[in-house]
Amino acid sequence: MIKVFIALVLISLCCSACEPFDLDQKNFPICEKPEGSIGFSATKLEVTFYLENQKGDIGAVGWDLGDGRNRSGTQFTAVYAKAGTYNVTMVLANQCDDKFTISRQVSVTN
Repeated sequence: MIKVFIALVLISLCCSACEPFDLDQKNFPICEKPEGSIGFSATKLEVTFYLENQKGDIGAVGWDLGDGRNRSGTQFTAVYAKAGTYNVTMVLANQCDDKFTISRQVSVTN
């Protein structure tokens, strides 16, 4: 009797424990790879950076200002502590995890 009960429990678990995987229930994002360039305008130590010539799907824009600071967004203004030439890097990303990275040297003066 116990063996029959255990067999019935195991059969019911096998039949109801998993549902089949159905790809029709999934929505996979379709993305166009992001691209763009670094635009900027500088007035002494103050620099306004902006995303220029954007193409594709862009979900996030990250910036490395070349002086240890980071920012995000399509446009912002930064004030550098001292004059010099900085290697600024911009990274674009989308929801498909495609990334585009570009760097540009920016010179600021007093």
